[in-house]
Formats: sequence, C-alpha cells, structure tokens
Amino acid sequence: MYNYSDFFIALQKYVNENNILNLYFDSAKKTAPFPYGVISDPVNSKLRYGTLVYFDINIWSSEPETGPELERKIENLINKLDGLIFKEQRAVVHFETQKDVDDPEFELIRKKITFSARIF
Repeated sequence: MYNYSDFFIALQKYVNENNILNLYFDSAKKTAPFPYGVISDPVNSKLRYGTLVYFDINIWSSEPETGPELERKIENLINKLDGLIFKEQRAVVHFETQKDVDDPEFELIRKKITFSARIF
C-alpha cells in the first residue's frame, strides 16, 4: 500500500512556502491565525495504474477575515493547486468542488474544497 504521507507533506509544504494559506493536516494548532486550511478525509481508490486519492481542505475563518479577501485566498489556492504536479511524489492534483459548510456548533466560517490526486 502506498504511503500517502509523503504526498501530503509535500502538499502542505508547497502551500505554506508559497504563502497561499497556513495549511495543516488533520487539525490546526489552537493558536493558528485565521484564515487557515486543514487537510482532512482522504479517501483512496486503487486504479489499474496508480491510486486516486480524494481529500478535502477545510478553510476556517472568522470575522473580520471573511468576504472578498477570503474568497481571493480560496481562488488563489484552487488556481495554484489545480493541475499541480509533484514530481518526487509522482502525483498530480486536480480541483473537484467547493462549497460552504454551515455548522451551528461553530461560530467560524468554513469552506470545503475537494481535490483529487492521481498518484502513480
């Protein structure tokens, strides 16, 4: 079975080093400044050649970090990742969907962006 941790480490490093957004895997630090993203829910499917992994990036924000500025950051994230090739990890990322998530338990704004990665 393929170890996806190398891919997710490279993805997190790319997003953080390019100042797109602070990105964490599974959970963020309690002191993380808004807005930030959390990679979650990876689901994989074996293909004839390689593996297809779907994963979500949940974007968390609060007032006043909402509105047009947040939308620009999300658009930048999608534009930078869609079609991005990770040569060392032999993976290519594609944007799938974006949606707002209402959660009455939280007072924060959350957006859910789904990507797929084909890993060879």
